[in-house]
This record gives sequence, structure tokens and C-alpha cells, in this order.
Amino acid sequence: MTETQITIEEEQAGQRVDAFVAAHLNVSRSRAQKLLEGATLNQARVKPSHVLKLGDVLQLLEQEPDNEETRAQIASENMPMPELIKKLVFVYEDEHLMIINKPRGLLVHLGAGERVATLVDFLRQQNKPLSTVGPPERAGIVHRLDKDTSGLIIVCKTDAAHWKLAEDFAHRRLTKNYIALVCGVPPLRGRIEAPIERHATHRKKFAVVPHGKDAITEYTVTQHWRKFALLDVNLLTGRTHQIRVHLNYLNHPIAGDPLYGGEKRALDSAGSDEVRAALQQLDGQALHAAKLEFTHPITDAPLQFEAPMPADMQNVIEALNAAE
Repeated sequence: MTETQITIEEEQAGQRVDAFVAAHLNVSRSRAQKLLEGATLNQARVKPSHVLKLGDVLQLLEQEPDNEETRAQIASENMPMPELIKKLVFVYEDEHLMIINKPRGLLVHLGAGERVATLVDFLRQQNKPLSTVGPPERAGIVHRLDKDTSGLIIVCKTDAAHWKLAEDFAHRRLTKNYIALVCGVPPLRGRIEAPIERHATHRKKFAVVPHGKDAITEYTVTQHWRKFALLDVNLLTGRTHQIRVHLNYLNHPIAGDPLYGGEKRALDSAGSDEVRAALQQLDGQALHAAKLEFTHPITDAPLQFEAPMPADMQNVIEALNAAE
């Protein structure tokens, strides 16, 4: 068994311990309660309802594979892979983690009611070891990318790496930069601090709401045209759909994004047949996780990775340059 120790800091105090573990590891409340069965707080057994205090020391144990994980492994082995899996690129790999350049259109892990091929399924078929911290369908996944967002994602092989990276994500010790092609031209630099929560009536969407979770996005315009702009986006928090929601909140939705209005607005703003044709080739939002910078969770070595913009986004940019 591997033991991981977390010292509770000021911003984490006041939370129920099961809610903290669920948010910290991006797992369900029931999964967090299961993880707490073998945990200790200040060297004593802990109840899920316990309220954390500043300086508390929580110790969690690496979990052994269970029957649920075995069933997930079997399901993955029988899952046919889509053709686009050939576009997946292993950027880096060692005994603790992998850095993968994910193509647009590939789901990272299953959500409620879904059963399609995922990145996790593919990695299992490749006999890659995956951490067991979260639920089986999210094995190895310490953060995620939306299905139709391309780019770099970290996948953990060991529980020790997963625990440490979860801690680093929680304390914003990683740098994640995205490239986004948006409709319209926003101010050349901006910082968006607007809380996000699931949309009240549209369950697949998220929205800026006063009672939502804190969310911070910074951006810089790196190139612009009359009706479009290319942004370098620095994600300081990791809320679901955060960049898409924040840029739509600014009235600059991401081109090709059908959920937040960017697909229709981009086509309406195309201005030329060539730009329109390039936009129509986008299979989802023009958002790419281009850079990752962090400290290796086990060796403490500094790591930095970049992934080139996908061809369909580059085609839109070339069409815009030619049109102007």
C-alpha cells in the first residue's frame, strides 16, 4: 500500500472531508467516501461528515483493484476503437505518467449514461498501467479535456503520481495554455474572474452565475482579423467548459462551438467561401491545449511540453490570412 499525506490549508478548512476528497481528486462523493474507509485524519479514523480544520493531516491509502475495476477492464478490451484513435500521439511516457496529444472527437472518460470508446479504453487495450485513485471509468485521469477539444493531457500510471498531481492542480502549480480561435475581436489582454456552475435549465451547458465555483481565465490576443481573433489562453482554474463559458460570457464564443453559439456565429461571420469551407471542416470548437508546464510528481524534474495546432484550425487561419 502507498500512503499519501495532505495537510489542510486555510482555503480548504471548513469543508466536509468527503466533499474535499471528491473535489480534490475529481471523483464522486460516494467514491470519496469509499477512499476514506482506510484513511486517517490526525492519525485517527475519520468519518465522511467530519469538518476539516487548518493544519489537519489527512492520510489516504492507495486502493487495491476491485471487482468493479476488473469489469471495466473487460469492457474496455471489447470496445471497438474509432478511426481517429490513429491521430493520438504519445508525447512523453515514463513509469509514472504519460503526456498524450488527444485528437478532437475522442472522449477522455465516460460520463453518466454514456458507453462509447474513450481514451481510457484505448490505454487499457494497449496494456498501459493506470492509477486506481478515481472510479474505474476514469482510471489514470487527473484532469480532462472536453471531447471536442484537442491537445495535451496528463494520464497517471501510478497512484502516487495521481495523488501528487491532484494536489498540484488544487494549488495551481501547473501551467496550462490553450489556443482559441474566437468570434469577434476582444480587448488585446484580459482576465476573466467569473464563477461557473451548471446551467439551470440546459444540463449539458455551464454558465456564469453568482453562486458558482470560482473560475479564472487569462488571455492574450496573438493575431486578429476583422471578425475573428486568435488567443493564447492561460487557465488558472479547471472548471468544466471554463474557457468556452468565459469567452462566450465576453460575447466572443469559440469558433465551431455548437453548444455556446460559436458554430453559427463563425459561419455567419465567414466573409468568404474559403473561410466558410475551412470553418465547416472543424468538428467541434477551435480550442487546443497547446502547452503544459509542471514539476514531475515523483522526481521533481521540471517538465514542459507543446503540441502543434491541429491541421483543421491551421486551415481556418490560413483561409483568414488569405481573405484579408
